[in-house]
Amino acid sequence: MTATFRSLSLIFLTLFIISSCSKETTNQETQEIVQAKTFIIENGLLKKNDVLFVPKGVNALNSFGVDDSGLMQSWNVEIVREFIGNLREQPISGFAVEDSRGIFLHSLEAIVAQHRLENRIVILCPFGWVNEQGERQLFTGLNPSEQLFYNDYKEKMQLIAEFFKGQEDVWIQVWNEPYSFNNSNNYSHELWLNDHKDMVENLRQVDEFDNIILIAGNEQGQGEEVLLEKGLELLAFDDTILFDLHAYGKWHENATVTSIQNRLQNLKDAQLPIIFGEVGVITEGAPLSYAQNFLTACNNTNIGALAWLWNKNTNDQNALLTDDGDPNNTNNFNWGSTFQNFLNE
Repeated sequence: MTATFRSLSLIFLTLFIISSCSKETTNQETQEIVQAKTFIIENGLLKKNDVLFVPKGVNALNSFGVDDSGLMQSWNVEIVREFIGNLREQPISGFAVEDSRGIFLHSLEAIVAQHRLENRIVILCPFGWVNEQGERQLFTGLNPSEQLFYNDYKEKMQLIAEFFKGQEDVWIQVWNEPYSFNNSNNYSHELWLNDHKDMVENLRQVDEFDNIILIAGNEQGQGEEVLLEKGLELLAFDDTILFDLHAYGKWHENATVTSIQNRLQNLKDAQLPIIFGEVGVITEGAPLSYAQNFLTACNNTNIGALAWLWNKNTNDQNALLTDDGDPNNTNNFNWGSTFQNFLNE
């Protein structure tokens, strides 16, 4: 009886130890799975689940009305850069609100939720500031730290980071198209570096905010020179940064596929993680640009790009869609069909 009892006790003790070890291993594995990040930036490359990731998508205006038509999904859009034209009054969560200009703005929460239903990444990007008198100042061409609203801007950006921290499919861009188109207005690469260290640090001060941050080049976002000179220094300051360049005239004019690829390869050789956050066929006051060579070069070098603009407006040459929602090929080098094809290549 005693021997039997001792044998059973040993068996139960052995099973308990095995079970405990098994549970401990399972808990460790689960913890590692939870901690593993879907999106990482490593050796100058953007990766998803540890594989090179080359996202293609569009810029959109969902703050003015959330698009739930499913049309983006049919175009194979996998990443969207969302325009925030009134950062001060932009609601982060909840219902739409009427701003000081009489425009209803839908919340970032609602915008992200709709994109998430269709498995899209969202880049939230501030484009402008509206003061209490309803006057808007667009960010493009400005030196960020010199603006009177700069401290208020940083406070609002922290609130956005606090709300979306830990949500890997939400990336935040600090500023749309900073600095002068021709490097005037006291611009320097040192100013670019100091401003962006400050704007990045402002977001990282939010506890547990480790989402990807996007940083623009110089020359209103079209210039790569500052990235080649100062990009690695900024990456040493924060290694979860994706650089955002914009492709308009400075990339399209008299450009061959080979010449564009050479510029892109220089950035890749420098191990600078990049994406083209805007590609368009026309900028204000500039001639129409032929974008096909650029898109071909992006495909050849595995670099992602987002079109300007997902909008239904037949008369807007940059709009991808007609008033009826078809590809817009009206006096724009067939921009709608051209970019639709790029999304599906």
